[in-house]
Amino acid sequence: MRAPIQRVAAVHDLSGFGKSSLTMIIPILSAMGIQVCPLPTAVLSTQT
Repeated sequence: MRAPIQRVAAVHDLSGFGKSSLTMIIPILSAMGIQVCPLPTAVLSTQT
C-alpha cells in the first residue's frame, strides 16, 4: 500500500528582502517530500 501524500499549508509572508519568508520554506519542505500549498499573508517590499 502506498503512503498518503503529505501536504502542508505554508501560511507565511512573502518578502522582497531577507531570508525568513515563504520563498525559503517551500524548497525545504519540498526536499522533505512534502507537497507545499503556499498561502501568502502579506507581500513586503524593501521600500519604506
